[in-house]
Amino acid sequence: MLVVGGSGSGKSAFAERIACSLSATRTYIATMRRDGTEAQTRITRHRKQREGLGFLTLECPLSLPKETHRAGVALIEDLGNLAANALFAADGTLHDQTLVAQQIQAEVVSCLEAFEHGVIVSNEVGCEGVSRFGGTRSWVRLVGTLNCRLASMCDAVVEVVAGQPSVLKGVLPWTP
Repeated sequence: MLVVGGSGSGKSAFAERIACSLSATRTYIATMRRDGTEAQTRITRHRKQREGLGFLTLECPLSLPKETHRAGVALIEDLGNLAANALFAADGTLHDQTLVAQQIQAEVVSCLEAFEHGVIVSNEVGCEGVSRFGGTRSWVRLVGTLNCRLASMCDAVVEVVAGQPSVLKGVLPWTP
């Protein structure tokens, strides 16, 4: 399942509820780098949000885990962070967007094949303003491309706006 939404839309909390409904064995794959106070604040907020929900957390900011079969559900949080981490080199230059898209798509597919269920959280980039900064435009195109590719592969796609889910494809495992 792919869950998309804008910043602060409630997509993460919704994705966590979906993951909890799918399996008692839950793996949270965190993709945010621990760079700066804003990132640390978001990480702390997300940890508190899923506290007591039984998630095993794997921090994977640069690449997704390539492990043998795991039971339960994987929640990848989130595709936008993974895309930014892969797109921007340490010196600020951009890696090739086409290659990065192929790499991330392959990693997501490979990672989720190891689990019984998968939930991917991503940014809705089609409705947000685009900065004039070339790197931001490249990131928006990359995330949009990945969203389209993964949506075509997922059995369900949900957009969350103001905490309210709208099913774009498939059906939910429960009624919110």
